[in-house]
Amino acid sequence: MTEATEIIVEERDSICTLIINRPEKRNSLTPALLIGIDAELQRLKEDEKTKCVIIRGSGDKAFSSGYDISAIGQIKDDMMRDYSNDHPLVIASKAIESFPYPVIAVLNGHAFGGGLELAVTCDLRIAVDSALFGMPPAKLGVIYTYSGIRKFLNLIGAGHTKEMFLTGRNIDAKRAESIGLVNYAVPGEALEEFTSKVASDISENAPLSMKTMKAMINAWQKNQLVNPVDEEIIKGLILQVQDSEDYKEGQKAFSEKRKPKFLGK
Repeated sequence: MTEATEIIVEERDSICTLIINRPEKRNSLTPALLIGIDAELQRLKEDEKTKCVIIRGSGDKAFSSGYDISAIGQIKDDMMRDYSNDHPLVIASKAIESFPYPVIAVLNGHAFGGGLELAVTCDLRIAVDSALFGMPPAKLGVIYTYSGIRKFLNLIGAGHTKEMFLTGRNIDAKRAESIGLVNYAVPGEALEEFTSKVASDISENAPLSMKTMKAMINAWQKNQLVNPVDEEIIKGLILQVQDSEDYKEGQKAFSEKRKPKFLGK
């Protein structure tokens, strides 16, 4: 086992586990942590030994509570560009997508916001049955990127994506399994054994077959673009949100741990 500041790496035969190691912060995502995920996946890709990667959170409370909330309000330009290519969450997501073999997100606890997007980026999701999942932008008065929302559209369809993003309500693991947000919801005491079996089955499959099929699926998912007219409309709406009083109120209310008072302006 190799331990870094925010990531623990465990390697066993052809399976590698990356553990998000910020339990005191409910495993919220920092730039350094996300860049670390990228670095580890690049290393594993080069050594060509690992045929399955597991990403999980430390402890039993949360997979990840989301992107470090202190970054909200500092990424206005990035959101306008739908996240720049050097944004840490984009870098980590691309590393997961481009890793040639399956990456499993083990949702050992709750997952919200950017933490849930990171899990959705993975190829499979195995959740403890006590976990909750949610996308809170509407409750904070902010917006989410098109590329992030597209991942949910690809996975659970428009109806469930609208439900999650427009209501801002959390859903439990059973509901998440029923709508396809997670592949499996299992009891906490069975999570480790169940995950180990799935990872072992994957690692025994034909490498070239898995690599090709993952590339094919990813290619199809990427071929869904916004046309230029709609893109300009969306950009205008984003600017309207970012310049609004509600945008400021959402951030202030979160920091003050109170319910925001949105005025629609």
